[in-house]
Amino acid sequence: MTTDHTEDWTEFDWEQSLRESDAYASRYFTLLKRFCDLPGGNELIAQHMGTEFEDLLPECEYDCESCEHRWECDFATPPEWSCDDCQDCPDWEECQGSWAANEEPGDEFAGAPQEDEDAQPLFYETDPVFRTLRQAAIGWCNIYAAILPPESRPLGLKILFYIGRALANLAYSIDDGSYAKPPASIAFAKRALAQLNHAIGQLNQLMNEKTRLRRVLETIRTHLLQGREGLLDHLQRCRREAAAGRS
Repeated sequence: MTTDHTEDWTEFDWEQSLRESDAYASRYFTLLKRFCDLPGGNELIAQHMGTEFEDLLPECEYDCESCEHRWECDFATPPEWSCDDCQDCPDWEECQGSWAANEEPGDEFAGAPQEDEDAQPLFYETDPVFRTLRQAAIGWCNIYAAILPPESRPLGLKILFYIGRALANLAYSIDDGSYAKPPASIAFAKRALAQLNHAIGQLNQLMNEKTRLRRVLETIRTHLLQGREGLLDHLQRCRREAAAGRS
């Protein structure tokens, strides 16, 4: 029987763990950028990451194309499509794209996975704060694609990144709505709030730089500010749950 080692964690413990996770991920991506194009890049990254990371790697020569376990391996390189005419290909039966050969004209999406109409949304997706921020994220994607000039897109991408991080942390904070671990919910809510504040700050900078876009940017800013107010209320609820659990 496994024991949940986070059961007795405090808010500080969760924050410390999340900071360590951020540092670990940052270190990995720095090494990935440095070694990814070198022969034996995975081994070099593993050596710099330490023995804990090495234990996660498969014991193979990374020759994914001829490996019999390539379809089950998380580290396998995805196959490259070398053709686009499956019906005339002599190897179509062995090709992953062979499903296309069995389609009728006008049925291009027959092999694609279909969305389950009866599927219920996850609990956090029904939360008003999450829905407000998600709507802001969708709106910002539209603005980024259709309105932002090229010189503003790096800043626009940062804003999208911060909104996305805020949504992810809020989802972890809400989870299934049971608030079984209030300290964890508090830690994730605080991170979501910090990321959202970063997004609003970057948006304010963009509004000052591109005054002619101020009206449309103000609309997104209003949604983000509403989301921040909702996040503050959510954080207070998490703290009430934590206080109730201690009493």
